Amino acid sequence: MASSQKPFRVIIVGGGLVALTAAHMFSKADIEFVILEQHESLFPEIGSLLTLWPPTFRILDQLGLLDAVKLVIDDINLGVTMSADDGTIYSEMSPNTIVEKNHGYGVRVTHRPRFVEALHNTLPKDVQSRIKLNKRVVNINVSDDEVSVDCADGTTVKGSIIIGADGVHSRTRQCMQALAEGKPPPDKAQAAKSPYIATYRMLFANIPIPPTLEQGINYECSAERVSTQLVTGKNQAWLGVYEALEKPTSERIRYTDKDKEDVVERYGHLYVAPGCRVCDVYPTRTGNVGLINLEEGRIDKWSWNRIVLVSDAVRKLEPHAGLGYNSGLADMVVLVNKLRNLLRTQASPTTKELEAAFADYQKVRLRDESTVHTISIRRARQTAWLTPFNRIMCKYIAPWTHFTYIGLVYIWGPVVSRVPVLEWLEEKSLTKTFQVPYKYYPLMDESRNSFSTGNESYRRSIYTGAAAVAALAAVGFQYYRRIY
Repeated sequence: MASSQKPFRVIIVGGGLVALTAAHMFSKADIEFVILEQHESLFPEIGSLLTLWPPTFRILDQLGLLDAVKLVIDDINLGVTMSADDGTIYSEMSPNTIVEKNHGYGVRVTHRPRFVEALHNTLPKDVQSRIKLNKRVVNINVSDDEVSVDCADGTTVKGSIIIGADGVHSRTRQCMQALAEGKPPPDKAQAAKSPYIATYRMLFANIPIPPTLEQGINYECSAERVSTQLVTGKNQAWLGVYEALEKPTSERIRYTDKDKEDVVERYGHLYVAPGCRVCDVYPTRTGNVGLINLEEGRIDKWSWNRIVLVSDAVRKLEPHAGLGYNSGLADMVVLVNKLRNLLRTQASPTTKELEAAFADYQKVRLRDESTVHTISIRRARQTAWLTPFNRIMCKYIAPWTHFTYIGLVYIWGPVVSRVPVLEWLEEKSLTKTFQVPYKYYPLMDESRNSFSTGNESYRRSIYTGAAAVAALAAVGFQYYRRIY
């Protein structure tokens, strides 16, 4: 069959949050797709905390998911930073108020399993049927006009392109890199080296809200090489203990129940909130407990031939800043926009045309990558101190200079304003009273599709704010890079 006669079909490897959101996008774009998930269920056994930033709500609005998502999200009305050793409070602020005023939406949190259910259950039944479980990828093959995926169950799935949304240990990435080098992919028995490095690991559990604490508060408690976090929602709380590893590693480690018990025993005395220690709240846990390494890093090459990678397959962010899913979703937005535009003029694009679209996708997404990584790295080390400067920043510089406010407005604010949206779907719920102008709107709203939209005073003040930040950031980050 000639290339021009083949229907275009996307194979998405991985059935996580980004893939499920992509299912909504491709369905509305009328692009055929299939999702291959290696596990027997989409719904994780261990529930962790997920943070949603304003650009993500804009996309959920376009996809018609806001009402469903509102049922499973919680507000965070106050952020408290404390000493994990003695419970001293360093600072208190309301970041949600600032973010919502600037961007039209605030920062919200959700229980990951509930969010997965919301994304899955709002898919039409015929779209749900395109999600194939127990499909562990073994090998990938490419030809001039086709790709195919060999699965461990003996089946082969064919399509036009492959999108690797299969996480930190992406099999798609391993196969892509091997193909680009003319080598066979590593066997299952071989431990393919991760491109990321873990400096921290995290123990996490779900707990009832302690009776002495109010709802909607994020407590972060800091100490040397360790920190704790307790977030209270409407119906439950989330506990986290972050520990610096003895030595950074790229090895994949599976921790045992004994390892988890050792973490709790070692850090049970640390505060997680005023009047509450790890040893007080951990016994109230419900469900399973997780202990995982927290990888960080980014790969250089995001695509090859008819294969392209997104989200944790190309970058891994430490979770303190809550940027992982949000960044991965932005990847998929840019990629779907470019594929849809390409398919409007070419029903069966050539490999060369696809490679050009993939390269442009990476170029667009790299524009703010350095800032995103800096924010993620700084947040992690500001809580679990690796160096004396991290301690000084947390205890003195950040509280005294209102650095969190400055960061939200003048560092993170411009990044939020530049996150793309889906070009062809209407946006219905964005308030018109936000302060920070967005750069992108759906193309159907040309009157607003300009950086000039919004409060003009922000454009003037951003330069003043940036200058104020520069003096601190230039000294702080340069020193940080020397000691990291």
